[in-house]
Amino acid sequence: MICASLRNKQISALFRYRFIAIICVACLGFTGTDNVYAQNEQSIVVLVNDSPITNYDVTQRIRFLTVTTSRKASAAMRKKVINELISERIQLQEANRNGIVIPEAKITKVFSGVAKSNKMTDKQLTASLAQMGVNVSTMKQQIRARMAWRAVVKRKFRSQVSVNASQVDKVISSEERSSGFKDTEFQLQRIQLTLPDGSDQKAIAARLVEAERLRTRFRSCANIAELLKPVRKATVKSLGRKSAGKIVQPTRAVLLSARKGQMTPPLITSSGIELYAVCSRRSVTRNDEQRQQVRSKLLSQEYNILARRHLRDLRQDAYVEYR
Repeated sequence: MICASLRNKQISALFRYRFIAIICVACLGFTGTDNVYAQNEQSIVVLVNDSPITNYDVTQRIRFLTVTTSRKASAAMRKKVINELISERIQLQEANRNGIVIPEAKITKVFSGVAKSNKMTDKQLTASLAQMGVNVSTMKQQIRARMAWRAVVKRKFRSQVSVNASQVDKVISSEERSSGFKDTEFQLQRIQLTLPDGSDQKAIAARLVEAERLRTRFRSCANIAELLKPVRKATVKSLGRKSAGKIVQPTRAVLLSARKGQMTPPLITSSGIELYAVCSRRSVTRNDEQRQQVRSKLLSQEYNILARRHLRDLRQDAYVEYR
């Protein structure tokens, strides 16, 4: 059954959290009498330490997976889903043994964040999932398992995981070498000369000549406003301080070649012709926020390694019976 009309635009990019990204493409259809269907839904597929995973759990997750991955249901997908559900049951059981309970309010907050990011209310998101045959509890159960497992891993391995300053410095140094430049911070003003839609080469060339005249007359950021007065349809915007690492190419390369008090050569963009006035530039060490981002990334990597090992050990010790 095709469901491209079921709010396709609203649901695309639905889940920006690293574990999910919704794209509405397909719904699963099922046939059979109501009684047979109900019995089949409640049948046990696998027991995990005496906790049952039913066919309903499996079919719901398969529906959810087809919606979020653009893939069709298959035997391989069913096997993958069952394996994931087994892991989630073990994770939730381990959380329970450690006295970890995720408040419903936290799950609702994550769910609401997903809805809000797609300009939907909780009710609208719930209704959209229902239209695709997915019970909202399927999504919330997955959120619960992820949050509970994260709490288990942090509690168990907090004392074993650490990242020191030299590790952070090493990563930052590696990033700078791979990017080909040291981190540089600019204070910029962007000048734009608009181009009418459908401008021909002659019109573009004329605007480029204007841009070059501006560039040759530029002396400092203090006189830009006066400099632009005789130029038609020209605007200037202060961009404040910008790190070179956050500026896209080819603008980054052009700015790195410019000195303080210079204006860059004109660039033709979709918005028109752009020039950048370099009010100041300096080499900087990574700031605290950037260092914290690197540190968090390294910590996450260590936790993920330990989490995989711990789950592997728990699965080896678990009683898993397939029906």
